[in-house]
Amino acid sequence: MTPANGQSDLVQATLNYTMLIGATGGIGQEIARQLCANNQPVILVGRNNQTLTHLVDELTKDYPDVPLVSHTCDLSSQTSQSLLVEGLGEMTQGHRNVIDTVILNAGINDFALLTDQNDDTIEQMMLVNVAYPLQLIKRLLPILIAQPSPSQIISVGSTFGSIGYPGFSAYGASKFALRGASEALGREYADTSVTFRYFAPRATKTTMNNDAVVAMNEALKVKMDSPETVAKALIHFISTNQTRQHLGFPERFFAWLNRLFPNIVGNAIVKDLPTIKQYARKS
Repeated sequence: MTPANGQSDLVQATLNYTMLIGATGGIGQEIARQLCANNQPVILVGRNNQTLTHLVDELTKDYPDVPLVSHTCDLSSQTSQSLLVEGLGEMTQGHRNVIDTVILNAGINDFALLTDQNDDTIEQMMLVNVAYPLQLIKRLLPILIAQPSPSQIISVGSTFGSIGYPGFSAYGASKFALRGASEALGREYADTSVTFRYFAPRATKTTMNNDAVVAMNEALKVKMDSPETVAKALIHFISTNQTRQHLGFPERFFAWLNRLFPNIVGNAIVKDLPTIKQYARKS
């Protein structure tokens, strides 16, 4: 663990931390900023050390009084995950510090028809979006359960984790799985002080969505949120008692409707299929 803000004795203070996994992505950086703006001590975790260091430098300059800790972690490596958890164990040993919130924000996307996707891309989406987060949760749970105060794990999903959408079959499958895992874990550990929650943004203006996705959304008049909008909504969600939240209308309504009457939603989407396929092939 690397303390920032020049606080070499940071781990000696008793603080409640929010740990942000995937801190260096488009939404992740905005979440980090919003947390700091709310004076929330943060543990920033990212795969790219250079990007993570740059983010920490910016946040340290803008929020010099907010305790920051950074840790480079490649979730695809069990060794890297273990080192992260060992560092957290040292931070929380003797309850000197508490991790009250874990935000699982790491993820990748690919917009394409399934027959146009290569096998490696499909496999990577399942690993990065589902398998690696589950592995990390498994390693974190002993620390969180042992803490004297309640904690929560928030999985950042997607509208496509509730609505199957053409061009996002593999991505949607991974987010459906993440949503299901969060629900199952909430029930599996209901007898502990750890709660599991699910937060689902709609289309967002980040590099995860390439030009073809942006053009398709414009053609279909689908709204796209800014990373700042998503981050602010997530910060608000943290302070509520909701188990899950879907951002945006009509996406939130269609996610609900799809559970009850999937054919209605499916028929509406199929009407747009020629346009969706046109942009998917461009992607």
